Amino acid sequence: MTRPAESVALVVLALLVAACGGRTSRATVSTAAAPTPPPATDTTPAAEQPQTPVAEPTPPADPASAATPDPALAARGYSAGVRIGARVVDVRPEPAEVVVQVGDSLAMGEDVEIVAYDDAGDPVLGIRILTTLDSRAAVLEEGFLRGVAEGEAELRMAIRAPPASGTGPPEIHTFSAPVRVVGLPVATVDIQDPGVRFFTGSIVQLHARAFTADGSERRSVEVEWSSGSGRLATVDSRGFVHALFPGEVTITARAEGIEAAFSLEIEENPVATVAVSGASRARTGDVVRFSVVSRDESGAEVGGVPTDFSVTSFAERTNSGASVYRDGAFVAERPGLYRVVANAAGRTGQALIEVVERGVEHDAIVVGRGLVADRPTSDLWAFSGADGRDYVYTGTHLGGQRMLVWDVTDPATPVLTDFVEVDARVVNDVKVNPEGTLAVITREGARDRRNGIIVLDLADPAHPVIADTYIGDLTGGVHNVFFAGDILYAIHNGTFDVHILNISDPGRVVEVGRWGIDSPGKYLHDIWVVDGLAYVSYWNDGVYILDVGDGRWGGVPAVPVEVGHYAYPEGNTHFAVPYTNADGHRYLFVGDEIFDCEDCVSRNGHPGDGSRGFVHILDLEDPENLREVARYEVPEAGAHNLWIEDDRMYVAYYQAGLRVVDVSGELRGDLYRQGREMAWLPTGTPDGVVPNSPMAWGPQFFKGNIFVSDLNSGLWVVRLEPRRKVPVS
Repeated sequence: MTRPAESVALVVLALLVAACGGRTSRATVSTAAAPTPPPATDTTPAAEQPQTPVAEPTPPADPASAATPDPALAARGYSAGVRIGARVVDVRPEPAEVVVQVGDSLAMGEDVEIVAYDDAGDPVLGIRILTTLDSRAAVLEEGFLRGVAEGEAELRMAIRAPPASGTGPPEIHTFSAPVRVVGLPVATVDIQDPGVRFFTGSIVQLHARAFTADGSERRSVEVEWSSGSGRLATVDSRGFVHALFPGEVTITARAEGIEAAFSLEIEENPVATVAVSGASRARTGDVVRFSVVSRDESGAEVGGVPTDFSVTSFAERTNSGASVYRDGAFVAERPGLYRVVANAAGRTGQALIEVVERGVEHDAIVVGRGLVADRPTSDLWAFSGADGRDYVYTGTHLGGQRMLVWDVTDPATPVLTDFVEVDARVVNDVKVNPEGTLAVITREGARDRRNGIIVLDLADPAHPVIADTYIGDLTGGVHNVFFAGDILYAIHNGTFDVHILNISDPGRVVEVGRWGIDSPGKYLHDIWVVDGLAYVSYWNDGVYILDVGDGRWGGVPAVPVEVGHYAYPEGNTHFAVPYTNADGHRYLFVGDEIFDCEDCVSRNGHPGDGSRGFVHILDLEDPENLREVARYEVPEAGAHNLWIEDDRMYVAYYQAGLRVVDVSGELRGDLYRQGREMAWLPTGTPDGVVPNSPMAWGPQFFKGNIFVSDLNSGLWVVRLEPRRKVPVS
């Protein structure tokens, strides 16, 4: 988590009472008040932090030309710079359209001048203007605006001015202007072969890719299409070729004056019949594969036929409630009867499929609770101790300074047996090694700004003791860690690299390696390691897969090798975990975390501070070529950490509480809309740090129960039970 919403939830109390059937334990090991939090250290990701402000140089005020500040304002005790701000009604760059090429830089104050204006449209001199840039496309550094990637950026400008009331601290007035980052010139264009035959009457889309001289692909480039013979075939602005008559024709794609040609032969259409086959019955969320066989007049099968699919519902509604993909994969969100149509070179065939409710609903029953009402709770880890008892360790946030120790051998009555107090404003993460002998907790916001990690000896897991405090080069704070044998991977807020630590001797931790990306404004958030592959969440730069012992790509634990990478437009890649379900489908579940969304409203009713984000589901069959195939998105809420086991995904969905999702079989589309959600529980409580405000942080399935930490209420123990449908008379 980066910026937890400190909000008051408006949750229906009756819903909470109905859900909370278990017993509650209150954290009461120490009755002392929570210690005074140390000075805050900002752990906001670089992508969300304002970059280093750049003060725009403006000419000193000319006494002869500058207007005299309002004497009334001057008498109120504000500085001259603040008083001048009262005259400013607009701030904008010159030139009005700021355009920079990838790799180039513009000098602020020379190539781009930021000017303040009064209500008469005249420049206001002597005003201090601070500028920041919030974008993945460009960065501000050392007085220069540098283009990083094609796209749009928002240049933000701020001034200080007296408040409208005339009293109190100065107000910050903000203004913004767009910045356009254009790509390097196109050097080559390539038209991809669609791999089908062109028959008269068929419509096939061609795709063109443009590359720069260094081989990188242009993401946004306008392509002009043309046909060498409009009589034989036409092509539209989107690359769709409509084959009209037999013959040879050349299709040309042109981007920034660079051309590529694709020659094709149009054949007389031999297709006479089209047969579509597939399952006739399915549940919502099931992926059904439809296959197509095209035949000529003699009954012989015709190969290479371009085929498109479509689906319609027999129900009268604007949204069909189902989708069918180019590969013939069909999935429905709603029950009903559907018609799947295949268009093969202008000939059609169809099949019917009936879809019924998925029927996986369960009730989430609260077994027990460990209430933490004096400080926010962060992540958790459940394990069996060397003494044969079961434990959950939970971290604390926003001045919490502690890791709490819960005995959950009786899950109905979690007992707080001890806590470990450290110099850290945030104890964000806690991990226990597979043997249950060591734990590591992270530190952020230490008073002396020397953070690092704390290694705990779990010889007595009910009362862990500090075995070592390792700082090394991790002074900037550690956000997350992960065990892999004797190696601990640590996410450092200072370098935004993965620091690789040998922890075989808990009293003498040694850094043995480091891995990171070279990207301006990068921010590293989390790491997860499974079977020799590490999944690294690099915020706006996406998720990276590293070989850290798998060996197929030459990586070893201390010297990772990059295997694959995937970034999506939403950015904010927060957490990634792989999973292979019982049917053998391999997926990477990637959560994003978005705060300060201007269109979002949190449960306390304030716009802009509600969390957003969802779970992206990537096909992991080929780690070198990841592709997004599905998602799980709860409307009006934000995803955080997740856990997957036995074909069930447990998601701590911040203000939407705990969500449990069926992830069996093949996955396509939006799982939330398909009835794959099995259960949910709002994790708010009237006696929490923030009353009645769910803010689910982290889940873990352990020994038949789901353990969930909530920022505002502590620890929850939940069990799923199949829902019994009561007949309606």
